[in-house]
Amino acid sequence: MHYRHHYHAGNFADVFKHLLLIGLIQALNRKDKPWFFLDTHAGAGSYDLRHDIAAKTAEWRDGIGRLTGLGSSDPVLAEYLTLAADPARYPGSPLIAAALARPGDRLALCEKVVEVAETLERTLRALPRGENKLADWAVHHRDGYEAASLLPPKEKRGLMLIDPPFERSDEYDAIAELIASAQSRFAQGQYVAWYPVKNRFEADRFVRRVGRDSARPVLDIRFDNGEPAEGQMHVCGMLVVNPPFRLLESLQAAFDEMRRHLALGPGAAVTSQWLKTEDQCLKS
Repeated sequence: MHYRHHYHAGNFADVFKHLLLIGLIQALNRKDKPWFFLDTHAGAGSYDLRHDIAAKTAEWRDGIGRLTGLGSSDPVLAEYLTLAADPARYPGSPLIAAALARPGDRLALCEKVVEVAETLERTLRALPRGENKLADWAVHHRDGYEAASLLPPKEKRGLMLIDPPFERSDEYDAIAELIASAQSRFAQGQYVAWYPVKNRFEADRFVRRVGRDSARPVLDIRFDNGEPAEGQMHVCGMLVVNPPFRLLESLQAAFDEMRRHLALGPGAAVTSQWLKTEDQCLKS
């Protein structure tokens, strides 16, 4: 039995992850030069939130469901609300990247579960005319932890998204090792990893390790939705290696709205910390 993201699609963690991903890609799009997007655990591409699978957990109701009908002038949040407007086609990270890609940009999408990879390929091929602007995408039927072998890209600019299901006991270590391997091949690349905070000690140890080992700046951002229920994941993080200039400022308005609408308790908050700053990189 393999992990099925359909159960969790559109939940608070997805909203957080996808807003940050949009912010990162919008930053790449500020320059004309093409970029390369590498998704290590791509999934099926899109998810029908009306399906019985999504209804079993209904996690989306406390995620994208709380943003339905909302309008925004903020470029990050407005883009997300447009892309996620259809509950029959809630976009995963590959579709978000495809929607924001320009002619010349390139996507490499890794998915080791064959039937899920095949679904992703069908989903990308079926994008309506006008959405599928890029011809250069490829789905790789492989373990995402082997994705460093696809680096460095010919484009010289790139972003790797690491978003595993956290079914392995050593997932934090595997992510840290992948980032180190990828940086050794493509030092100027940007790397972003999603992770759950179920054990704060383990999560803190993980981000400190990446911050220690990286030669580039490392920024950790976490979202706590304030959920008071025992046993429920209510905190997750995004670790960004070599973030673009003023990333936090570009996301501030979107994150403020996310926290306000998705809060399930008074403890809801978005927090950030630098594990390694630009100045520390210059001194090392």
